[in-house]
Amino acid sequence: MRRVRPLPLVLVMTVPALPGTSPATVEPQGFEILPQPKHLTLVEGDGLMSGGLHTLVLGPGTKRPAVLPPLLAPLTTGKGTEGEPGVLFLSMGNIGQTPTHPEGYELIIADGSVRIGSRGEAGLFYGTQTLQQLLEDGRDRGIDIPALHIVDWPEVDYRAVHFDVKHHLDRMQYYYDAVDRLAAMKINAVIWEFEDKLRYRRHPIVGADHAMSIEEVAALTRYARERHVEISPLVQGLGHASFILKHEEYYELRDDPASDWAFCPLNERTYEVQFELYLDAIDATPGSRYLHIGGDEVEVGATETCRAPGLSSFDLLMLWLKRVTAFATEHERIPIMWDDMPLKHARVYGIPPDGEYARRWEEGWTWLSENVDLFPKNVVYMRWRYDDPTYPWNVRALQWYREQGLRAMTASAAQDFWPLHPRNGGKVRPIRDFNRLTAEYELEGSLCTAWDDNSVHMEFYWRGWAAHAEYAWSPHGRSIAEFNAAYGQRRFGPAGRELAPRVHDGLEAALTVGDTIFEVESEGRWWAGWDRALAREPNDTVGTPLEMPDPGAPGVWSGHNAQRLATARTELDRYDATAMMLGQLMSDATRGRFALRLMSALNDVQASSWRFLLAIAECDTRGRDACRSHLLTEVERFRDAEMRFLAIFGETRFLANPPGYRFDQNQAGHIANMRNDSSWIFAIQRAYVERMLVWLGDP
Repeated sequence: MRRVRPLPLVLVMTVPALPGTSPATVEPQGFEILPQPKHLTLVEGDGLMSGGLHTLVLGPGTKRPAVLPPLLAPLTTGKGTEGEPGVLFLSMGNIGQTPTHPEGYELIIADGSVRIGSRGEAGLFYGTQTLQQLLEDGRDRGIDIPALHIVDWPEVDYRAVHFDVKHHLDRMQYYYDAVDRLAAMKINAVIWEFEDKLRYRRHPIVGADHAMSIEEVAALTRYARERHVEISPLVQGLGHASFILKHEEYYELRDDPASDWAFCPLNERTYEVQFELYLDAIDATPGSRYLHIGGDEVEVGATETCRAPGLSSFDLLMLWLKRVTAFATEHERIPIMWDDMPLKHARVYGIPPDGEYARRWEEGWTWLSENVDLFPKNVVYMRWRYDDPTYPWNVRALQWYREQGLRAMTASAAQDFWPLHPRNGGKVRPIRDFNRLTAEYELEGSLCTAWDDNSVHMEFYWRGWAAHAEYAWSPHGRSIAEFNAAYGQRRFGPAGRELAPRVHDGLEAALTVGDTIFEVESEGRWWAGWDRALAREPNDTVGTPLEMPDPGAPGVWSGHNAQRLATARTELDRYDATAMMLGQLMSDATRGRFALRLMSALNDVQASSWRFLLAIAECDTRGRDACRSHLLTEVERFRDAEMRFLAIFGETRFLANPPGYRFDQNQAGHIANMRNDSSWIFAIQRAYVERMLVWLGDP
């Protein structure tokens, strides 16, 4: 495989020499390919009209691909000549400068014809996906595709995204559509964290009543493989085990009898249960290479029955890992493990290499090296970091894996722990930076997680997943601003190039402010709206919530909350601007309308908080009777927005758990794990609707 720093995506007037040259360049006009190809050059001659292809011609020894993208699927396979106008010529072989990488491809458009060559079926498939994007842009803009030459291949071989369904489940059709969209971006793997959303055969009580069947997931796995996407399961082991240990039948397996978080690694039945769950997950993902076994964020040995003389928590972790690795290997799966706990036991996790930590830094890495024989060689250690992966300790961990001959992957995140919508610019920057490190250290692959802790709709993960597709393929390609524009065009059509980044930024900023708008400091502690509104127990409070005005002291409440009210006015201006852009985008978009409808509904819901505050301020100055109608109008407007949002949400998602669903009882405190329906989404606004109505004296 060739490892070179790619050139920018450019159009130039000559066919390129071998990779590494730096010809004069001009920016391409109207076309955005995602991920960005390594080399794209403009060549002399005529190009291709958007509807100019009519026949598929196959080179010697080349079979028609099992799946072609939508604009190419209608082509009939026939006879013709390579380079003949109207012909798409596919070749499983070299057509000029075809890369040696099996996922690489060469694409030539000239004089009304297209030629795609690759050394592997996946590369041929990816070449057709690039052509599909060019055809879409040409059709959408009403322009011809120029004559061009692309030579392209990925820098990172295993490019996976993460499906996490611990707190929700979408309908199967959504996952089929997701596979198609991932394949179009050249993502080639999914790691699917099932938890209780798989209907396990060997332990049926673990699977929720609305869980997916093994047969359903196996069918999707086969569908994905035809599109060169490999689905592998993640079944949490050792820790994060609440979805199993919350059931009375498994209490005896707890490391701590009072907690459902961790298995006891010295109980033989622990392995019996875990291995049988793994077997069901393997059955659900036939033919896949990997089994992700979890293993993160867990200390074991809490009680006498789960400790042994001379064995530390680290020893117990590695004992469990050795057993699980042997099982996975026996069943022809490569185990993947989150790697944080060994680093934490070595006391190098999160620390700088200098100052007061310098001695601990050196001792920690030495200790790890002295214990490296305890690390199974056939495990892939997944180094995860969701904010800044360039921290020295994180980079040192990647170096250490290489030095010790251990297998490693990386994991970034499209969503971490925020309600309703990802923040921090969709986490594009750390996604890019971690993929650059993955390519630099030639690791086995990278994963972009999308955590369901707060059950964001999967539609809001796609900017992060697209960034992962972009930078795992071409780590040194576009700038972040250029990527955001390219993603907007690919997701929504030409109108999305400018508007989509602004809409995402507007929603992110509004929700970041809105998360804390009702917080009040009390006795040195902050009252968090989400925590109080979602409290499981009536007296489960933290501090004091924002009070309603005192009718006997008009204007005092508004004076105390002047800054809060100024913020509300600013945010309503932001809401109007975002709503206007969404309206324009929905009018002009050629695709992605479901995502736009979700964003519009979310924008309407979040604006309710600002309207509530301004209506309360009116009541404070004019009196309850004078403002009653206004306040009740805002309550009804919120309820309408809530119903609209749920209706759109429910087009793909199950909105509630089945009757009798049992919550995980652990320290994670995920807000989506506190209600059996979807009312957690509106918990803050609902709590204040109740307070306002009581204050008004309405039922």
